[in-house]
This record gives sequence, structure tokens and C-alpha cells, in this order.
Amino acid sequence: MLRIDRAGKKLVRLTKSTFVDADHWERDLQAMICTDPDSFCEEIGENLWVIGQEVRPSEAVPDRIDILATDEDGTTVVIELKRGTHKLQLLQAISYAGMISKWPSDRFVQTLATNYKQSYDDARADIEEHVGSDVSAINQDQRIILVAEDFDPALLIAAEWLHEIFEVDIRCYRLSLSQEGGNDYLTCTCVYPPIEIAALTRGSEKAGRTSASWKDWDDALKAIENPAVSDFIRAALASNQETRLYRRQVIYRIGGKRRFWVTCRPAFGYVWQLGRFDVDEQFWETRLSAPNVKEVNDKRGLRFYLRTAADFDAFNRAVGDDLVLTEFSEPDQLEVRGA
Repeated sequence: MLRIDRAGKKLVRLTKSTFVDADHWERDLQAMICTDPDSFCEEIGENLWVIGQEVRPSEAVPDRIDILATDEDGTTVVIELKRGTHKLQLLQAISYAGMISKWPSDRFVQTLATNYKQSYDDARADIEEHVGSDVSAINQDQRIILVAEDFDPALLIAAEWLHEIFEVDIRCYRLSLSQEGGNDYLTCTCVYPPIEIAALTRGSEKAGRTSASWKDWDDALKAIENPAVSDFIRAALASNQETRLYRRQVIYRIGGKRRFWVTCRPAFGYVWQLGRFDVDEQFWETRLSAPNVKEVNDKRGLRFYLRTAADFDAFNRAVGDDLVLTEFSEPDQLEVRGA
């Protein structure tokens, strides 16, 4: 790492160090990431919600996952940290991801509740807010993030093989530690896949990703029992509304921010509202037939239901007209996490 010396118009190289020499342990790095996950996630270009640390993936083994998280698509992320380098880091992560793939959704909720001393309902609301859907949408896929001071060439070759041949989503980030004036500085660089390829593959995966159950929207609509739900989806597709096929979900943005997700079930639409506006409960109660409005995420969001054609029409009018200029509150995840 280089420091810019403005006065001297020169670059000053900071002293390189190792985690051993700086007396930083893997647990220290783990704790720092979990204390302020947003800073770490921004550094590596991810949007993750930490479920817990030192998570036991199965009762059959004593091992523990360093950090378990989920991304905004509900994919489970296994994060393994190593001080120095370790050939078995990838093998550990793969085995953990395999065990986690068997987990039911409620186990994620319970793990979050236990790790952050929350109630089950608050933990469920936290997860649902992050993924923009009900908790059953999480853990449909798993991926791996490896973080270490260095990587054995054999590990990187194995990661490339798994990624290219078997489409296992693996990211490897190298840590570099520098010191100056009693301060430690950490940088985190993606070494596999190359960062440009990582961005391209992540984008193509999201764009082409579908549920294992539905090859296209026509296929997804076959299981919809309520004609009002089917008509709503078809209208959304015809108007090029933002959608997620693998969740049968329609997304609405207001002021450039995602504010509503409508997850389409066989008999109704399940709506998640992110943020609040004045008298929003009454707003929906007076416009919808049986919305069953409920405050979620420590009263920083709402969830409700759409059941009839009139409900869907009223919802579309609201998000397309009535609420366009409405000011929403911004949920603060850090405050919620500490509540």
C-alpha cells in the first residue's frame, strides 16, 4: 500500500506485515467483520446479511463455519477465513456448503436469533427484509467466499475447475496488511475469478437464474390457482416490470429504491413493503379487501396480502400513482440489529 505525500509530492510505501507479526488471529478478523459487516462487504463488492459466526453446519460434525450469511437473492454464503494459507480451506468450505444445503429455512431464522439475541419473529423479519421475500425463499443455492493472506496454487486450480466445469460459485480474496504510525491497514483483493470476470459471471448468473421448478413464466403460471394472480403477473410482464422468475416475484421501485416486492403464491400475492410512510397501515386497509396488514422488522416495514382482481388493481394504482411522490422512512439495519 502506498501513501500519497502531498507536501513532498511523492509516494511512501507503508510497511508490510503479516497477521502473525501483527498479532491478529482468525477470530480477530472474524469478530471485526461481524461487528461491521457493511464495511467488509463494501470492500469486496458484496451485499450480505450475516446470519451468524462459528455456526455448526451439522450435528454430525464438531466443525463450525467461520461466518454464515445470505445475499440479497437469498443464496446462502459460506465464508471461511484463514490467517496465512491453508490447502484444505476450500475442502472445508465445500463440505460446509453441502451440509448447509440441507437446512430448512426456519433453522436460518433460529441461528440469527440465537447469534444476535433476537426474538424469532424479529430475526425472521430481518432476513425477509434483506431478501425482499418471505424466508422460504432463502437457501435455494449456496456459494463460497474464501478469505486468506495467500492461496496455495492447488486451491486456486481446484476453485477454477469447480467454477468452470460444475458452476460452483467460489470467490477467493487475498488479504494484505500494512502498518504506519501504530495503525494497521487492510486491503482485500479478489484473486479468483479475476474481478472483471467475477462481475460478468455474477451478472449473467442473476439474469439467467431460474427456479429449478420453472423454466419460464408460462411454466411458473401453471401452479397459480387464483386467476387474479395470473392476470397480475401477465400485466407486469407486458409492461416490462422488474421481476424475478425463480421466486415468482414482481418488484416495484419508488424514487429509484426498491420499496415493494410481490411474491405470487397459488392463491394470493404476498407483499413486502420496505420502509414506512404516514398512516400506511390505514392506507392499505382502506384500499384492499382483506390485506391482514402486519408491521415487521421492528415496525420499519409492512407485509400484507392481495387476493382479488380489485386488490391487484388498487395496489398497481397506489405504486404507480398515489405513492410516486411519497416520502418513505429509511430502515437502519444496524439499529435494528442492536434492538
